Amino acid sequence: MNTALARPFPQEDDYDDRRTGARHISVLRVGRTVWGGRDQLCVVRNLSAGGLMFECLHPPAIDQRVTVELRSDKQMTGIVRWAKSMAAGVEFDSEVNVEQMLREERSSLLRVRPRAPRFVRRGTVKLIGEGEPVLGDIVDISIGGLSCRPDQPLRRGEPIVVSLEGVGATNAELRWTKGDVAGIRFDKPLPWRAFQLWLDKAPV
Repeated sequence: MNTALARPFPQEDDYDDRRTGARHISVLRVGRTVWGGRDQLCVVRNLSAGGLMFECLHPPAIDQRVTVELRSDKQMTGIVRWAKSMAAGVEFDSEVNVEQMLREERSSLLRVRPRAPRFVRRGTVKLIGEGEPVLGDIVDISIGGLSCRPDQPLRRGEPIVVSLEGVGATNAELRWTKGDVAGIRFDKPLPWRAFQLWLDKAPV
């Protein structure tokens, strides 16, 4: 008996009727999916020990190997078993602990804090603080923050408004600087649908 194929994972029918139960859990988690050297934002809808179902703008083909990242420390790899419209069902290479995957570690004792998945994209961001607006070249970006090279120095801890064309403006704070790169954390996550479209259009 092939135990890999016998493991429960979200089926295509689960996407149609949104059934819930012990086999899988209905969730809504924004993540990053990677295959064939390309990454994009995805939304995980169902998760079980054996697999998951996610939605994205450009779903992978059946039998494609993919990686899904919920946070920098939470990655799952598997094979696409079905694909429909903008959704796909993935069977994991090995079972995962669902509770652990969904838990957000916030302990101050952690040496490296887990963070939202980062996307390497090129673009310009406007940073509005106490003085004149500052423009920055984006280095990488997540739904919760970004790093950029501002054309003028910024003060650490300074409250700013980040404006990203096509996504909107959000309150943020300068958290760190390293050389000419500044790290900025948003006060609240970006709207994921607008961010998803921005990522799809932005050059890598």
